[in-house]
Amino acid sequence: MNRIARLTLAASFASLTLAASSAHAVVNFFDGIFNNSDWTLTTFNNATGVGSTSQGLQFLTGGNPNEYRRIRNNLLVSNPGNGAVIGFHMNVTAFYTPSSQGAITSINYSEDSINFFNQPGNGQNAGLAILQNGIYYRMQPPTFFMPFVPFSASNPNAAAGLTASSFAEVTPAGIVNISSHPDFSPTGTIMQLGFYRGNGSNGNITTDCGIDNWRVSIIPAPGATALLGLGGLVALRRRR
Repeated sequence: MNRIARLTLAASFASLTLAASSAHAVVNFFDGIFNNSDWTLTTFNNATGVGSTSQGLQFLTGGNPNEYRRIRNNLLVSNPGNGAVIGFHMNVTAFYTPSSQGAITSINYSEDSINFFNQPGNGQNAGLAILQNGIYYRMQPPTFFMPFVPFSASNPNAAAGLTASSFAEVTPAGIVNISSHPDFSPTGTIMQLGFYRGNGSNGNITTDCGIDNWRVSIIPAPGATALLGLGGLVALRRRR
């Protein structure tokens, strides 16, 4: 190998090292203010909960420490059986694309939760939500819950090491498909991140809870970008 080829290869390895360090970087998303313009809400009901509603609005005081998003679910059970309502609150600035930013090894999620109703069993199921290819996914059990004690004041809820199988599809008909998961692989398309709040019951219920300090940490697969670059360098060297 001549001197010019060596210099070219050294420069390529330098670029490769930079790419490798980028591939290892954790990608973080956070919201502790919850401006209404930063969030959208899509509500699904099952057949027994037709007519149920979900609301989400920013409040300026009462969170941890100040602004937070308050969620009220109103479940109306119109037929015998268990009704369900689930609201997907999606952040309009929180996007991650595995195919360009790196396959996902795992995700760590946390929020501060609060419950405003002092009644048994009236909290909300909660957790991280993902929208990918027009499909909504929610964290599978164990999900977060927030009984009035100890959640009469903001307290942390957290889950670490979430993988693709930690999520399940929720259809617009409110049906959970536990065999359908988001794509965390190197070919995965863009994902929008948020959270969900849901309730299920065989009778009418209203729940009133809040969220603050929403945080998502995405851990990309180590060296994914670097391996792609190394493959190109090997091919280049063989051609020479």
